[in-house]
Amino acid sequence: MRRIRVPASTTNLGAGFDVLGLALQLYLQVDLEETPFASPELQLHGEGARDLPAGGENLLWRVARRVFEGENRPVPGVRLRIENQIPLARGLGSSAAAIVAGIGCFEAITGCELSSDRFFQYAFEFENHPDNITAARFGGFTVSAVAESGKVSFFRASIAPKLKILLTVPEFQLETQKARAAIPRTLNLSDAVFNLQRSSLTVAALLNGDFHFLRETLRDRIHQPFRAPLIPGFEEILRLNQEDLPGLAGICLSGAGPSVLAFAEANLDGIYLRVAGIFERHGLRSRRFELEVDNQGRVIS
Repeated sequence: MRRIRVPASTTNLGAGFDVLGLALQLYLQVDLEETPFASPELQLHGEGARDLPAGGENLLWRVARRVFEGENRPVPGVRLRIENQIPLARGLGSSAAAIVAGIGCFEAITGCELSSDRFFQYAFEFENHPDNITAARFGGFTVSAVAESGKVSFFRASIAPKLKILLTVPEFQLETQKARAAIPRTLNLSDAVFNLQRSSLTVAALLNGDFHFLRETLRDRIHQPFRAPLIPGFEEILRLNQEDLPGLAGICLSGAGPSVLAFAEANLDGIYLRVAGIFERHGLRSRRFELEVDNQGRVIS
């Protein structure tokens, strides 16, 4: 029996669109054993268990099969017990976790760890932006860039639990494809500079523990203003950054949304009640997750 564990991830962190990521202590776990049967057997538990395919069309297994074929290895029969804690289509990297776990199935069975280039080559066939993928695979705080050749360069750092991470997850799904389609194809120079300034300062703030910058650096002009109409109440939630809300370091959309990420020093109850109350006034119930950064990334045991 082999076990693969992959963390959830939150990305963008305001201005760092398609660049910045954090791995979170919320997991997709796969228990894997080989069988003599040709067809895979998948047992799904947890988030999305009733909605996802439990056969060969499951994303996790499609990725694994693609890697076996790409590496010229015979595709084995497998039994997978999949336990998922990551809410689907909520901006928490559920698809990236499945992709990383699928590649992990190949590595667990063969004992061969793919190079970084090969890893991203396969991952990008299923999701062509690096932020969630990098955070889920390598853990911690990540900064990613894609060259014109397709090669991914990334930086990662472990983040000590100096700040609390509060996620408010509404009972409302927003497909990443729809969220990306809402973003304009061209930008004004002033908006690009606005985001460059804040994304760079976000990196410095997280690495150096200068969290008082976050209320400003989590603002952006590239994706949050255009995704806000898709998420009931989100424009009002963003305005909490302008209030003197005790304990709040900064608030932003988690990934493509609709989950809301808050960095907090204290008063998590009060912050959650404000965010959840806004969602509730717009007809949405929500769940609360208090998490820390996962500094390990994908683990095979």
